[in-house]
Amino acid sequence: MMMSKVRAALLCYRNYAAVPLLLCLPGCGLYAMERLAVPLMLMKALTDVLLWYFITATAPHRLFYYYNLHVSRWFLFATFLITDLFIFRVLLWLTAFTFPAPTN
Repeated sequence: MMMSKVRAALLCYRNYAAVPLLLCLPGCGLYAMERLAVPLMLMKALTDVLLWYFITATAPHRLFYYYNLHVSRWFLFATFLITDLFIFRVLLWLTAFTFPAPTN
């Protein structure tokens, strides 16, 4: 039962993933220059909260599919946030692996 809820929540993330993934690119660029992971993660979490507010405020009827599968709004949001932060952290790790730290 829980696995079906996770699959539904990941489907929700897939439907709205274009904007968060595009917002990862400037963050990776800043990380390549400055290596400030914590402020970037907080910025990413804030943009996720704003994006989720935008989704629920402008098109709440698009979430009825998930509600009919007995997936709550909070579970969708938590899965959305955790998935996006995990992907962002992996991209930061790949950025650090690809571009060495700047030396002054």
